[in-house]
Amino acid sequence: MTTRSNLLLLLRKQPGITVTDLAGRLSLTGMGVRRHLDALAAEGLVETVACEKTARGRPPTGWRLTAAGMEVFPRRYDALAIEILEDIAEQVDTQAVDTVFAGRSDKLTAEYDRALAGASGIEERVAGLSRLRDDAGYLAEWRQDDDGTLVLTENNCAVHRVAQQYPVVCAMELSLIRRVLGPDVEVTRMSHTMAGDAVCSYRIRRCGGGDDTAAP
Repeated sequence: MTTRSNLLLLLRKQPGITVTDLAGRLSLTGMGVRRHLDALAAEGLVETVACEKTARGRPPTGWRLTAAGMEVFPRRYDALAIEILEDIAEQVDTQAVDTVFAGRSDKLTAEYDRALAGASGIEERVAGLSRLRDDAGYLAEWRQDDDGTLVLTENNCAVHRVAQQYPVVCAMELSLIRRVLGPDVEVTRMSHTMAGDAVCSYRIRRCGGGDDTAAP
């Protein structure tokens, strides 16, 4: 294993471990450990935490993984989800799987609507939606082009393996975005990872904003 991997594993096993202890376990200098920690902190994978106070007074500073750092380790979320969906299809029928997805879409729509309740205007809603999708693991961002068109881009497919087996997921995610942004907004998928594109991106305009030439 690399020094980075060993360091992450130690932080996983012993949250709050100090630089001194890490240096001893990894056979590195304190400065060497700090360089690795600073790099990991810049990536948002680790953070400092105060340790218990010692007899000498001032509590030492320890390190632990952030929520993002925890995700570095395999958790088989996607495999578990697929297995559950397969069980539903076998024990009930495939229509039941579609019902599960539809119910999930309804819940997310309601959740997003609550989160965006204070947003006024399409730009604020798209910005808020981008944050929500980013928090969900899609590495989402948005921009406004010179012609006023808004573009929402998801640089990571958080449900890629599930979508490979159940393409209905992609249709429901497009429907989710349309429902959240409202009936007066036109949303068109411009690129699609499941079609071989690098990212999923969506063109967003007010209805009547011009010709729609992109494929849905």
